[in-house]
Amino acid sequence: MITLYHGSSKIIERPTTDMIRYACGLGQGFYLTDDEAKAEEYAVSLGQDGYVSSYNIDLNKYNVLDLRDEEYSPLNWAGLFAANRSIDATSIDALSAKRYLVDNLAPTGDYDIVVGCRCDGIYTRVATDFINGNLSYRNLCRMLNVGEVQYAILKEDVVDELEFAGAKFVSSREVYPRKDMTYVKKLEGYNKRLNAPARNGDMYVADIIKEGMR
Repeated sequence: MITLYHGSSKIIERPTTDMIRYACGLGQGFYLTDDEAKAEEYAVSLGQDGYVSSYNIDLNKYNVLDLRDEEYSPLNWAGLFAANRSIDATSIDALSAKRYLVDNLAPTGDYDIVVGCRCDGIYTRVATDFINGNLSYRNLCRMLNVGEVQYAILKEDVVDELEFAGAKFVSSREVYPRKDMTYVKKLEGYNKRLNAPARNGDMYVADIIKEGMR
């Protein structure tokens, strides 16, 4: 049994169908985190007070794709992201890279739950820069290693089995400055990696396609 958290503007005892249909990089589903502090930041993302709802779930009962497992790599995350999110591909090469990642590296299967690095915020830019050939594979790995984990419950019947465990109020005045500081710090670190000179042996998406990596 694991406790997961969802931050929003209201208490959610039972997610509605429109919440389950939220589309993000891990697929269309209901998104949660195992980090209560991160859920607090999601709760005040609009600059207003919010709530963190908590749920218990036994993951062993379901077919779970966990992108943190050794059999997967950041390329699988990028492929899944490209399959589920609109990417601002700036060239024909970038469009080809997106198609390669989707066709060869996006995991497919009848999964109930997908677990992996978050696919919103700065990570939309991470995926876009990688696909456009501006971010090396080494730095993609580094960014995903420090990224927060999201749990996407893809099936409505699984969402219905979430055991509501309570909720707590989150003050925007207290938490929003922390959220803003976290984002700025992560953005500064990312820009530093993006603008640093390439290292000898660095691979970019064009090299990955050339090598036929899967």
